[in-house]
Amino acid sequence: MQSGKVWAVAIAAGLLAAVAVGKAEPSPTVEQYRIHMFDEPVRSLANRTMELMFNVARVEQGDGTAVLPEAVTTLNFTYNFGGKTHPALDVLEDTHTDALLILKSGQVVFERYLNRSDAQTHFNSYSMAKSINSILVGLAVADGRIHVDDAILQYVPELKGSGYDGATVKNLLEMRSGVDWDDNFFDAHTASHRAHVASWVEEKKRYADAAAGTRRAHPPGSVYNYNTMDAGVIGLVVERAVGEPISRYLSRRLWQPGGMQSYGFYVIDGPSGVGREFSGGGFNAVLRDYGRIGLLMMNEGRLNGRQILPPDYVVQSTTASTTNDAETDMKGLGYSYFWWPVLGSRAFTALGGEGQFIYVDPTTKTVIVKMSHGPVGPASVAPEQEALSFFAAASRWPGTGAQ
Repeated sequence: MQSGKVWAVAIAAGLLAAVAVGKAEPSPTVEQYRIHMFDEPVRSLANRTMELMFNVARVEQGDGTAVLPEAVTTLNFTYNFGGKTHPALDVLEDTHTDALLILKSGQVVFERYLNRSDAQTHFNSYSMAKSINSILVGLAVADGRIHVDDAILQYVPELKGSGYDGATVKNLLEMRSGVDWDDNFFDAHTASHRAHVASWVEEKKRYADAAAGTRRAHPPGSVYNYNTMDAGVIGLVVERAVGEPISRYLSRRLWQPGGMQSYGFYVIDGPSGVGREFSGGGFNAVLRDYGRIGLLMMNEGRLNGRQILPPDYVVQSTTASTTNDAETDMKGLGYSYFWWPVLGSRAFTALGGEGQFIYVDPTTKTVIVKMSHGPVGPASVAPEQEALSFFAAASRWPGTGAQ
C-alpha cells in the first residue's frame, strides 16, 4: 500500500497529465488530489493550481490598475525567534515561503517570489478569505443592506430551529455564534469533515447548507469558538442581502474601484449556477492584490483615491473583541470581525492555513503579505510564530528608501 506522501505525488502527476491533454473536469483523480492537497509533497503546488482543481467564480478587475510605487531595498534588519537572532531573509526558508511582499507608506520596498511562483500566480488564501468576508459585510453596511446587529434569520430564514437561530451578524463575525461545531475537517468523525468532503471535495452539496443541521452549544455572543461554518453562513447572508453572488459584489464594490491588477476568484462548491462561493477559505488572488487589500485596511477604507469602506467599520472590525490569546489559541493574537488583532498594538492580520498572511500596522504604515506552503495542525505553530516575529521586526524597520 502506498504511503500518503507517495500517493499525493502520484495524484499530482495524474492531475497535471490530465490538464496537459485538456481534461480539467472533475474526475476521481481530481477528487483524490483535492483530498490530498494538504500533504507535504504537493502543498505548494496545490496552493497555486486551484483553477485546475475546482469550479471557480471570478472576481473581475476593472480597466485601470492602482499603481504601487516602488522603492525596493534590501532587508537590512534582524528578528528574534527561538532564542536566536535571525537575519531577515531566514524567514523565507524557515517558514516555507512562496512569496513575500512588504509595503511601507504604500511603496513596494521588498518583493520576492519562490518555488516557481511569479507576479501572475494566483495564491489560495485559505482562511484569509474570512477577513475578506469581513470586508464584504462592511461594503454591505456602507450600502445600507446589512446592520451588524441584524439577526441571521432575517437573511437566511431556513436556519430557524438550527444552532444559528437567535445569533446576529456580529456574533458570527466575532466567532461567537454559540453553535456546536468542531472546526477540524481532518477528523472523519466531525460534521466539519463531512461538510468539507461533500462540498469542497465532491461538490455534491453546498457547504453552508450544513448549517441547518447544527445545534446550539452556548448562548450567542458568550463564547469564542473558531468556526468556518460561521464564515460560510456570513457569505450566504451577504449574498441574500445584496441580491447577487459575493464574487460579483466584490468585483463591483472593491476589485474594480480599488484598481486591482488581476482577477481574483473563489472556489465554488458545485458547477456554475449551482455552487456557491466557499467564503470560509476558497478565495485566490495575486500577491500585489492582497497587498492592496492590506492598504485598504491600513488607510481606514480608502484605496485608489476612493472611500470604499466606512472608516468606523474598519476600526471596529479590527479592534479585538476576544482579548485573551488563550481563548484564540494563538499566542499574542486576539480576534475581531474575522481579523486577528495583535494584542498590545494597533496591528492586525488576516491569517490562513499553511501560513498565509496579510499583516497591517497602521502605526508604521506597513503592509506585509506572505504566501506559504507550511504544515497544518500542531506543526504549524512554530512557523506561524516565527512569521509573526518577523512581521513585528519588519514593521519597526524604517524600510530604507521608503518615503
